[in-house]
Amino acid sequence: MNNENPRIEWSQESGKDCLRFVFEEKLTAKEAEDAIGEWRKAFLSKGDKSIILIWDCRKMKRYDNDAKAKWTEAMKDMRSQIDSIWLISASAIIRLAASAMGMVSSLDIKAIRSESQIVI
Repeated sequence: MNNENPRIEWSQESGKDCLRFVFEEKLTAKEAEDAIGEWRKAFLSKGDKSIILIWDCRKMKRYDNDAKAKWTEAMKDMRSQIDSIWLISASAIIRLAASAMGMVSSLDIKAIRSESQIVI
């Protein structure tokens, strides 16, 4: 896909399609907006199929508050097509923010420290 931050790509985990987001050090509101557009296109390409999301935030250190707000709204809008969300980060702050986003969107975000902890 066309985004640089986050880089968005299809991957396979345990034989299932996953949409993987690889974030750089900081996510701006503009980058979030662009990524959400790519995310929506990716979901449209799969029809009504539920998709597993993997958010690789190992490099992420910060984000704009507007980026977080846009991301949370997108999660709520696309909730029906989200199977599960795996967030990879060693940062307690990033994991806590993801937990709050999950509560607001009524989605369970599994925050883990290592990709090897993904169990699909």
